[in-house]
Amino acid sequence: MTQLAAVLILCFVAFGARAAEPHPLASIHKDIDRLAAAFSDGFGQDDRKRRWIKTGPLFGQDEEGAVAFFALSGLDLMNGTEEYMAVFARGQDREVPKAKEKPYRLILVTLIGTRWSRAFDWKSAAVRPGEISLKGLSWGEGDAGCCPTRAINVTFRLAKAEGADTRYPLLTEDERPIPSQPSK
Repeated sequence: MTQLAAVLILCFVAFGARAAEPHPLASIHKDIDRLAAAFSDGFGQDDRKRRWIKTGPLFGQDEEGAVAFFALSGLDLMNGTEEYMAVFARGQDREVPKAKEKPYRLILVTLIGTRWSRAFDWKSAAVRPGEISLKGLSWGEGDAGCCPTRAINVTFRLAKAEGADTRYPLLTEDERPIPSQPSK
């Protein structure tokens, strides 16, 4: 009787696990896996544990979006890192679903930082309607390759192309230095 009970419990657990809905951000991780594979030269590695995803009202107060940050390290067998930002919109942009659909769709991806240009603190990301802002560091004159020192704030803005009949946005950016605090 105990073997039969164990088999029944395993069946219930297995069916219960299959019926459970995946986390909505799981589809974003799958898309990032594909992007990392596409952008890699075969040597570059994506550290999944370092990824950062931030959700918020990116497309208006009632229209949630998600911004995902990921990096590829070791490209060209070098010790640099390339940082990317991918923007996702909620839903599949259909009034009537065709079938079970992914909770988010990729609308743009861009390279935002590299060694010798700038690096970001992804956890500082703020998502507001039409924009994403991040704090980071940029290399100043005399900085070593390991150690950027110039604090920056970058705001990425999503805008629709003038006269374009598309829902996919253009991306512009504004980088500003963060004034240093006087020492006490």
